[in-house]
Amino acid sequence: MRRQVYRALTSSARREARRKRAEAKRVRRDEPHRVHYFHRPGDPACALMAPLAVALCERFDIELTVHLTGLPAADVNPDPERLPGCARRDTAALARQFGLPFTDPGHAPDSALEARAAAIVTAALNSRDVLQAAIATDEALWRRDDGAMAAAAAGFGEASPEAAANAAEQGSALRDELGHFQSATLYYGGEWYWTADRLHYLEARLTDLGAARAGTSTSPLAPPLLESQASGESGGVLEVYPSLRSPYTYLAIERAFALADRWQTQVEIRFVLPMVMRSLPVPRRKGQYFLLDAKREAERLGLPFGNICDPLGPPTERGLAVLHFAMGQDKGREFLTSFLRGVWAEGVDAGSDHGLRLLVERAGLDWAAAKAALGDESWRVVAETNRERLLELGLWGVPSFHTGGLSVWGQDRLWRIEHALSARAEANSS
Repeated sequence: MRRQVYRALTSSARREARRKRAEAKRVRRDEPHRVHYFHRPGDPACALMAPLAVALCERFDIELTVHLTGLPAADVNPDPERLPGCARRDTAALARQFGLPFTDPGHAPDSALEARAAAIVTAALNSRDVLQAAIATDEALWRRDDGAMAAAAAGFGEASPEAAANAAEQGSALRDELGHFQSATLYYGGEWYWTADRLHYLEARLTDLGAARAGTSTSPLAPPLLESQASGESGGVLEVYPSLRSPYTYLAIERAFALADRWQTQVEIRFVLPMVMRSLPVPRRKGQYFLLDAKREAERLGLPFGNICDPLGPPTERGLAVLHFAMGQDKGREFLTSFLRGVWAEGVDAGSDHGLRLLVERAGLDWAAAKAALGDESWRVVAETNRERLLELGLWGVPSFHTGGLSVWGQDRLWRIEHALSARAEANSS
């Protein structure tokens, strides 16, 4: 039954029908293309999204409403100690790649300036200058510039702390009701676009609806597809941190292996338990967004996705036992690829012997030997060691990758791994 739910949830036809209903409703009510932007001072991703929202309004005939939000709820923020630093470094890398205005200062923003930024944005929420207020306060906040913050207050006004707290509470409640959990998000017609590198999906949708102003071009912010044919001898090791229950791991794994092969880099698979099996919460709205986002990413990457047999619990444990065995047979890559494709795109039940055997044998492994390996619990020690190593790198989520001095989280950041391998190969050749 759950497989039918997953197929319906990730159905392209269902998504298109939902879009058509939203557009018909908008036209019937004679409403503008209304986009909602959820902003939080102190979220580095917002330092990119606010100026991009300005450009979006210039390039498309839309009405954009800004909402202030507070910190993400505890149930969607599994590692609040590591997240801020990781978010700053990731945002700075994205800014460098696309020529956007953010530099990681190496520290969290000052809490007093952060509160004042929220008060200034609150004062401007109902004005046409709200995005400019968000941009100005973000710039002052990340530079820890009291003078610039005072100038922003003089220009845009400053609400009371109570009014700012109330605005953040209302914005967070609306965001939660609509089905998301983070700031730096855009919402339009039933769909979410989180962070700068999902903006291209919204722009494509608005273009299809005829909302693009004359002269509008396609957004350059789509993550690179790693189509470069360059290769070389980078050497070293690429540590890959997969989870069998991560749709993003499925989207990344074959590309990661291909990168390593192209740059002659050794792959080290460091499997970890899924977050929910490590007592890290994944609430329903978060899981649903990830599935819908993974579906559109799969389409962009040309990968099948949506015929899902969730491997939560025993299927993942069985899969990890076999993966540990397969790695000893020098078949780890083959089994990992087979398993992920099976559960995320082919509806294979890895909890059954029939399903697991299919995944095992097409990876070139002997089923009798793999089945015997199910009784070997030593994979648990390895998974825990890998988890500790992941935390040492300043990360906790999957898929993550590490090579040389670079650690990245997410299938969206494989282009950073490619840059690192390319640079190392160039250094080796010279």
